[in-house]
Amino acid sequence: MDESRIRLYALRDPALPALPTLLGREAREVLQAALEEAMAQGAVPAGTVLHGWHPQQVLWHPERALTVVYDVRLRDGAGQSLHDLVVASTGAGMPSGALRLEQAGQQVALWTAANDPRLPGLAVALHPQRLRALLAALGLRAARILPRLRSYRPGSRAVVEVQADDQRLYIKVVSPQQVAALQRRHALLSRHLPTPRSHGWSAEHGLVTLEAMPGFTLRQALSDPAAALPAPAVIADLLQQLPDTEDQRPAPDPAAMLRTASTLLEHVLPELAPRLERLVQGLLAPGTTGPRQPVHGDLHDGQITVVEGRITGLLDVDTVGLGHRVDDWGNLAGHLATRMEGTGGIARARIQEYGRQVAALADGLVDPATFRRRAAGVALALATGPFRVLTSDWPAETRRRVALAERWLESARNVAAPRMERRTSATGRSTSPAAATATAVALEGGG
Repeated sequence: MDESRIRLYALRDPALPALPTLLGREAREVLQAALEEAMAQGAVPAGTVLHGWHPQQVLWHPERALTVVYDVRLRDGAGQSLHDLVVASTGAGMPSGALRLEQAGQQVALWTAANDPRLPGLAVALHPQRLRALLAALGLRAARILPRLRSYRPGSRAVVEVQADDQRLYIKVVSPQQVAALQRRHALLSRHLPTPRSHGWSAEHGLVTLEAMPGFTLRQALSDPAAALPAPAVIADLLQQLPDTEDQRPAPDPAAMLRTASTLLEHVLPELAPRLERLVQGLLAPGTTGPRQPVHGDLHDGQITVVEGRITGLLDVDTVGLGHRVDDWGNLAGHLATRMEGTGGIARARIQEYGRQVAALADGLVDPATFRRRAAGVALALATGPFRVLTSDWPAETRRRVALAERWLESARNVAAPRMERRTSATGRSTSPAAATATAVALEGGG
């Protein structure tokens, strides 16, 4: 058995006794019991059998809650294959309205993605007939409706891509209590920036219908050798156009992100605990953050769309709020560095060169040491990703990302050190500490 499975099956949480079942082979029994209950209620045709399954997403808050999304394959009595996403949740925050089972002496709530109790809009957005009626009410009429679930975080949010005849659009689904604020944010930002405009929203269902922005994401462009890329200075100009938010809501807190990530990593790979403690202490050290101002809050190469090197869209503005510009630059650099770690060939070289340009620009706009600490924090947060989606080699990938965060932190310390006011490169040319360290980090895979 490979390390990823050995590690996964060995995980325990005394506060969540059902965890070994939901992450192990015994999960089949839970899914089978849910299938039998669904057949008894008429939600699934009689005679349907569980043909296959695997965990697709794991959201674990140690000692608090666990949610697992399974990719489930069914086969009905006629032999036709069916496919669904089934969610199992245990611990704090289990939603009402879901099927409840008992496993290992603990309650487990189960539901399908299309019937998420906290996201009623998904039942509409994923059902072509119901979606057609909703779009018609918003003035968008189409004979052919093809919805596709693009992202899903149980109980929190989802994005559905919709092909409506020859028009493409996106539906964001959140809780009904949050949708009015999301609609206001898109309405405000689309007056100042190339952010997706809303075609309409439903307070009852908690969904906003958004236009699709032209072009490809910067992430896709970086992987295409023929694609032109926007200069990082253009991104800086775009960020400067972010307006003050009416609600004065703060952007996501990097410190909270660090603590959440390190706690999970200590549980999945306990031997990393000493390194993680040193990392968090270094990353939370006081730094020069600059003034509070409107920031994106989750800026990365998947949030920017481009056409022939021009920026055509800024996506996922849910996180826009008051923060520090250094957080946006650190977030972008941290994502680029992490992507480069898992990429080879021409794409790796393009990401590396673009990351070097981003770092050089950021050094002149924000405090270089704080910028590197922020990039390190993002790399550490992204180190939870391989476990969250259970890649085939998630322990090794996690260790590589933790090491990447350590390199960025070391770079921050070098930049901040008084003795680094001037240093001489290997060629004998004098260069600034920021520029020298940016180049070194980029060559090492640090963006």
